[in-house]
Amino acid sequence: MVHCLVSLGGAGAGVLLVLTSAVCFGFMPIFARLAYAQGVGVDGLLFVRFLLAFMIMGVILAASRRLVLPRMVDLLVLVVLGAVAYFLQAILYFTSLLYSPVAVVALLLYTYPVLVTVSVSVLGWERISGKLAGAVAIAIVGLLLIANPFGNPVGFGAILAFGSAVTYTVYMLSGSKVLRRVRGDVAAFYVIGAASVSFGLTGEFTGTFHLNWGLMGWFWVATITVLCTVFGITAFFIGLSMIGPSRAALISIMEPATAVFASVLLFGNALSPLQWFGGLLILAATTATALYRNPEPRFRTSK
Repeated sequence: MVHCLVSLGGAGAGVLLVLTSAVCFGFMPIFARLAYAQGVGVDGLLFVRFLLAFMIMGVILAASRRLVLPRMVDLLVLVVLGAVAYFLQAILYFTSLLYSPVAVVALLLYTYPVLVTVSVSVLGWERISGKLAGAVAIAIVGLLLIANPFGNPVGFGAILAFGSAVTYTVYMLSGSKVLRRVRGDVAAFYVIGAASVSFGLTGEFTGTFHLNWGLMGWFWVATITVLCTVFGITAFFIGLSMIGPSRAALISIMEPATAVFASVLLFGNALSPLQWFGGLLILAATTATALYRNPEPRFRTSK
C-alpha cells in the first residue's frame, strides 16, 4: 500500500502518506482499548507489538538494503533510548488508557511538540520567539482545561498521559543528535527492538505477562502492530522525505483529531465544553509551533 501511494509521485503523495500515517496512529488507542476488552494486558500487548514490529521492519529494511549497523556509540544510545526512555513512554501512555478517556489521553500526549519547543529554548539550542511563547501559554491553558478543574477531574490517567508526553519529549531530544548520523527508520528499528526486550523482561519479572488471549485479542494486537506501527512508521518516514518536517508536523495534527472523534463515535467518550475548548487550544498551539519553527527531522516509533 505504501508503494502504491508513493507511485502517485510528488508532494501530493507525501502529504497523503503522512496523513495516512497520522490517521493510523490516531486509531492506535482505539484498538488498544478494544484489545483490553478482550483480556489483553498492557505488558503483553506492548511486548508482542514491538517484537513483531521489530521482526517485520527488519525484513523490510533488509529487503530494501537499508538495514545497517550504526557505529557503536550511536547503537548504544539507541538501545538505551528504546530500553528505558521509549519503554517508559509507552507504558505510561498505554496504562493511561485504562483510567482516562481516549480523547483526554490523546490530547494530553500531543502537548509534546510544545514541550519540545520549551525544552530546546531552556537548553539553549534555539531561541524562543514571542509567537512561540504565546503558543506555549495557549497550550498551558488548554492543558489545564483538559484536566477539567471545574468538573470531575480526570485524575490518575491524565497524570500518566502527561507523563508520557514529558517522557516522549526527553526521548526525542536525546535522540535528535543520533538522527543526524542514522536514518530515521533504521533508528526506529533498533529502538523498537530494545523496547521489546524491556517489555518482555518486565512482564516476566512482575508476573503480569501472559499471551493466552482469544482470537479477537490477537486480532487487535496484530492490527496495532501492522497498521499502527509498521505501516504508520514506514509511511511517515517516506512522506517526511517527500514534503519535509514542517509540513509533516502540521499534517500530523490529524493524529489526535482522529483519536478524539473516533473515541466519541465508538465509545461515546463525552468531553465537557471546556475540555473541548482546551483540546482546540492544544491543537492550535501545536499548529503554531509547527508554523513558527523549523524542526529537525526526528525518528518516530509512534506512541
